[in-house]
Amino acid sequence: MKFGFLTDKKSFECNSFKIAPIPEFDDALGEFYESVHVSNGWFYGPEEELKKSSIEVKKFKDRGPINCSSFFRINPTHEITSDTYTEEHLRFLILGYGFLQGLYLTPARYSYLGRTAYEPGKLNGLLLLGSDYINGMETIDQFYLSASTEERNQMFSSIHWYLIGQSHQFDWDRFDAQYKVLDGLYKLSGVRANNHASRPVELARKYNVKLPPWAELDSTGKQSKLSKQRNELVHEAKYGGHPIGYSYPDENYSLEFTSFNTKLIAATLGVKTPYLHAEPNNREYWGWDIGT
Repeated sequence: MKFGFLTDKKSFECNSFKIAPIPEFDDALGEFYESVHVSNGWFYGPEEELKKSSIEVKKFKDRGPINCSSFFRINPTHEITSDTYTEEHLRFLILGYGFLQGLYLTPARYSYLGRTAYEPGKLNGLLLLGSDYINGMETIDQFYLSASTEERNQMFSSIHWYLIGQSHQFDWDRFDAQYKVLDGLYKLSGVRANNHASRPVELARKYNVKLPPWAELDSTGKQSKLSKQRNELVHEAKYGGHPIGYSYPDENYSLEFTSFNTKLIAATLGVKTPYLHAEPNNREYWGWDIGT
C-alpha cells in the first residue's frame, strides 16, 4: 500500500511488514519542490479562484478571491508491504508511522484536508533516529494485534484527530480538537474519574506523565482551568473568558495541550520514551529514543 507525503528516505523492515520509499521517490519529491505551495512547514492545496455572482461581476472589477483547495491529492512517496496483514491493518500502521514522524500520513488516493505538515517532527516536536523506526513501529503493531476492534478504532480516531486538529487556523479550534483527543484517550485507558475535570489527572497518574498546571484541580476538586475553558467554549461560545476572537487564555494550549496528548498517545500505544517525563512547557525538539 503506497502512502505519503514524507521526505524521509529511511527504509526499514519489521517482523511482519516493511516500509520503504517507492522507486519514483525522487520524482515525487522533485515535483513537490517545484509545484506545491508551502509556508512555515505546511503545504497547501492548489490555488483556485472563487466565483463571483453575476451582479458582483458587474460591480467589482478585481478578480475573485484566491483560495487553497481543502481537498486535494499529492503523489505518494512510500510503500508499506506485508505478506499477511489486511488493508485495515496497514492503514493503522501508516497513521501510527505518521504519529511517530509528527506528520499526517495517508494512503495513496486519499485526500488531504486543508494545510498539511511536511517537516518531520512538526506536529509532535520529536524526531526518529536510529533504532526508533523499528522499535516504534513494532510497538504500534503490537498494540494493533493485542487490541479489540473497538480499541483499534478509538486509537485510530484519536491519532487522526490529534494530527488533523493541528492544521486548524484558529487557536480555539485547535483547543477543541485536542480536548476531543483527550476524551478519546480517556475512553481507551480504562481508568475512572469522579468528574470530567479529573480525567487528565487520572490519565497522568496512570501513565506517569507530568500534569500541566492548567489541568490541576482547584480546591473544590471538581474543576480546573482546562475544564472551565472547555465548558465555556462548548456551552457558552467563549474562549479566554470572552466571545471567540476577543480574547485568548493566558495558557499556551496549542503547545502544552498537544504535548500532553503526544505523551498520552505514546503511553497508550506502549511506546517507551524519555519524552514522557518532559516538562509540560518544553519547547525543544527531542529524539524519540524508543526502548524495547
